[in-house]
Amino acid sequence: MSEELKQTASGGPGEGQLKTGVDFLSRALKMFFGILAAFIIVSLGWFLIFGGSFIVDTTTESVIVLQFGKFKQECKEGWHWFLPSPVNRIVRIPINKQEITSAAFMPMEPEFLYYQGVKADGSEPTSADEKLVPGADGYVLLGNNSILHCEWVMTYRVTDPQKFYLTCLSTDATENPAAASSGDTSARGQVASLGTARVMLKNLLDDVVISSSAVLNLESTYYDRAKYEHIVKQALVDRIAAADFGITLENLTLKIAAPPLVTIPSFQKLLLSETDAERVVEEARTYSVEQENLAKSESAKILADAGAYKLRVVKEVAADASYFDEIYAQYSKNKKATLVSLFSDTLAEAIAPVQDKFIVDAKGGGQSVLWLKVNQEPLQQRAPSAPAGAGGGSAGEEKK
Repeated sequence: MSEELKQTASGGPGEGQLKTGVDFLSRALKMFFGILAAFIIVSLGWFLIFGGSFIVDTTTESVIVLQFGKFKQECKEGWHWFLPSPVNRIVRIPINKQEITSAAFMPMEPEFLYYQGVKADGSEPTSADEKLVPGADGYVLLGNNSILHCEWVMTYRVTDPQKFYLTCLSTDATENPAAASSGDTSARGQVASLGTARVMLKNLLDDVVISSSAVLNLESTYYDRAKYEHIVKQALVDRIAAADFGITLENLTLKIAAPPLVTIPSFQKLLLSETDAERVVEEARTYSVEQENLAKSESAKILADAGAYKLRVVKEVAADASYFDEIYAQYSKNKKATLVSLFSDTLAEAIAPVQDKFIVDAKGGGQSVLWLKVNQEPLQQRAPSAPAGAGGGSAGEEKK
């Protein structure tokens, strides 16, 4: 043993083996640290160049950049680069249409209302199903103390991502799992969680439905759903504008509106009776218009006939007056001639309707009587060359 130590100390065979191992270890460590340094440099370069880059999909999202937690910039399109976290944080805000359904005013078993009082399998509901359980079943109270079940679907779109993020969103966001697994740098960033916003907007919708329904009745809600939907929609638009959430209401749909299940048959009977009443009233209104138009037409005809009769009578009276004045003037000049003329005219008018006319020459003392017929014969029976003394009739004798 002492000899081996001496050989080692004096530079024997052991010194060469130790030196070879140390040299090999040194070269291995240098190579490892070189690879580690290169990896660190490449990682740092990739992190600085690609770690803060992203591409914005203009059809579905808008990107907000937060610098140390404060709003810095909104990116709406294209490729962008910012220093990565923890300096900057990228939050993706969905700008496509979002839909929120509020069933807060529906019963626990809404299928009975959806299927018009029967179950989905076609069976009739039991008495327990028809009962309204306060605290479990939802409903809205109308202004006339009526109960109504309703379901609403709200569709909105984010138009101001900055206001929407500051007023509606939680500061927590989840990393996009698709981007993390695929390594897609264009999808990097945090997708904003809409849970807080959905809860806030749903509560706002429920509050608007309650406040709007409190001043309405069944006629303007259950029987006139379009009016009910318009009133609630207008109130919701005003509330969203006042709150300045950075969103725009696209549409509000009343999916269903129905009274409690046990009262549906009564409401259907009432609806049928009101329909019949409206039909009868409409028929009466139509009949009234027809009769009014007929009365106006007859009135106009009577007035027109009266006007024509008045004009005719006035003209006849004026003609008679003119004729009387002319006869009176002639009478003043020659009384006898005028009387004879008037007598002849009157006699002619009097015997004009008589069909057979005779001139009788009667002689006294038993003499024969001559009758002369003076009727005018039809033109088609008149001979073309009649004797001059034949006159217009035939003669005969009769002895008395």
